[in-house]
Amino acid sequence: MLTLLQGELVEKKKWLSNDELMEITAIAESTPGPIAINLATYLGYKRGGFFGALFSTLGVVITPFTLMFVISLFLEKFLSFEAVKYAFMGVKVGVVFLLLKVSITLIKNLKKDWFGIILFSTVTIAMVIITILAVKFSAIYFILLGAVLGLLVYGIIPKKRRDK
Repeated sequence: MLTLLQGELVEKKKWLSNDELMEITAIAESTPGPIAINLATYLGYKRGGFFGALFSTLGVVITPFTLMFVISLFLEKFLSFEAVKYAFMGVKVGVVFLLLKVSITLIKNLKKDWFGIILFSTVTIAMVIITILAVKFSAIYFILLGAVLGLLVYGIIPKKRRDK
């Protein structure tokens, strides 16, 4: 989804910058709901105020909801077909590739300073260790830690230095 959004909203339509998409992604990942809904609400508000947010959110929700409702009526029978099982196995591989592609794109667009490199490396290593050890740990804590450290490194501490 992020690859599609980046291609459409940043490169093609130029409604957002890469930085804005990364910020929205971080916010959307830390709030309830799918990123597409959160992004649609943000973009709708940015371009059309309250009603833009309302209608863009409804536009993103109604079609998938309708499709999922119709599919749910036939899901059990649909999943019993062997070809469907194999197709889903192939889709999983495609999803992993898309996640890898968007991750690489986001990493390329990160601000490359000492803080970003250290934080990215530390979080990546911590996530690998947590995954290997099968420790239950929510990624939201990494997002919150990054936000607090970002405030300290880029916001609060530099501001105090400027004020002196």
